[in-house]
Amino acid sequence: MKYVPTDKWPAWIRKRLGSGKNYEVKENDGYFYLYMRKNTWDKELKRPVKKIKYLGVLKERGARIREHGHVALLMSLLSKHGVTEALERNFPNEWKELLLFSLNRVVNPSPLKRMGSWSDKTTLLNYLDIGPPSGKSLSRMLANVGINSKGQSAFMRQSIKNGELLLYDGSMIYSASGYNKLLEIGYNKHKLFLPKANITLLFSKDRNVPVHFRVFFGSVNEIKTVKAIMDEIKEKSITFIADKGYYRNGLYDELDDAGIGFVMPLPRKDVRIDYKKQLPEVFEYRKRIIKGTSYRAGSYRLYFYEDQRLRYEETTQYYKMKLAKKETGGRRRAGYNEDWAGKIALLSNRKLETREAYLLWKTRDRIEKAFHVLQNCLETDRPYMSGEDTFRGYMFASFISLFLYYLTLNLLQGKGINDKVSVEDAVFEFSKVMVEEGKYPIFTEIPKKVEELAKKLGVDDIVTKMWES
Repeated sequence: MKYVPTDKWPAWIRKRLGSGKNYEVKENDGYFYLYMRKNTWDKELKRPVKKIKYLGVLKERGARIREHGHVALLMSLLSKHGVTEALERNFPNEWKELLLFSLNRVVNPSPLKRMGSWSDKTTLLNYLDIGPPSGKSLSRMLANVGINSKGQSAFMRQSIKNGELLLYDGSMIYSASGYNKLLEIGYNKHKLFLPKANITLLFSKDRNVPVHFRVFFGSVNEIKTVKAIMDEIKEKSITFIADKGYYRNGLYDELDDAGIGFVMPLPRKDVRIDYKKQLPEVFEYRKRIIKGTSYRAGSYRLYFYEDQRLRYEETTQYYKMKLAKKETGGRRRAGYNEDWAGKIALLSNRKLETREAYLLWKTRDRIEKAFHVLQNCLETDRPYMSGEDTFRGYMFASFISLFLYYLTLNLLQGKGINDKVSVEDAVFEFSKVMVEEGKYPIFTEIPKKVEELAKKLGVDDIVTKMWES
């Protein structure tokens, strides 16, 4: 058996292996044998040594090629953060197809009937050790997951860490299904009367990941959703941050009685707000000057601010309308009060620095972005699911997709390249890492751009690693 230099390779081998980096080819009696070489550090010799691994016989007729790199990356992230293990524990009969569905929403959102064909073009089926699922089998899986509310709840409780700061908000999902009891008629933002279900999301400010998700009937109001979530997570030591839509005095007491911390805004007409208070503290937030102070308000603490730009904008808008004579009967425009202009008040049962409380409340835009990702990037905005159980399973599986999306985003942010490379960009680039299947699978040529991205993220050993056999 003799070594074949790269420049002596037959054209069909060169086409398959490209430049041949990390590969060696040997020939004997007209047969070609492929090896992979890798330099590793020998601790005893204190120098790099070359290791050779035999991959198999090269034949001119090529085997099937599957997309691999993005699957390897996403599966490694799920495993690293304990998601795969938790899903297998809570959904022992459905976890494989559940993972397949969730990865599809991140990589290439498809209808259920096409997910089997999509997965067959990747190495995901090798990781999961299953065949391509049908649309019907995926629908049954989602229904079984939807019924298993105990498993969903256990999985999400395990996702919440004690001491976390959690952002809370709700949104709506619209659907045309006529057989889903969760859907109830209501108005959307365009004032159209449509069937909808309410969804709520808890998002960890500390870890920048979604940690809890619930679906409610379309008629359930925002306050009732908070109380339902409280019952599920009351054993956790957390701080709850929500927007003004959740204002109700009784809710503050209920949160406090349950040992749940909160930072929530007050309406401007709340009698606890002292608009004559001096605001001695000054800090900058996104090039805006904020003045603030804090004081006791009954058993809670009130954090009071004046946003100088907001004060200018509200006052200017008021006088513009007044000059344009858009007011009726010379009365002051509803909602405007000169003392209130630019003022923001937060109520909390936690003692915080004035600036700290303001910054906590401002982080709520993260959960708004998470809803955008869920409804648009992962395309869960208008599902057509014929039954309540399937719909619940569909939304829970989409929550897993959202969690995976943020794990990938955090990887990009951790390396400081998220401003240049999006999650979608990374997934697309790594899909170019392909495997030629056979008895001994081999990698095809890996583009230079992908190699550089993998090294920046520190995952070059992951996206070029075969699945466990």
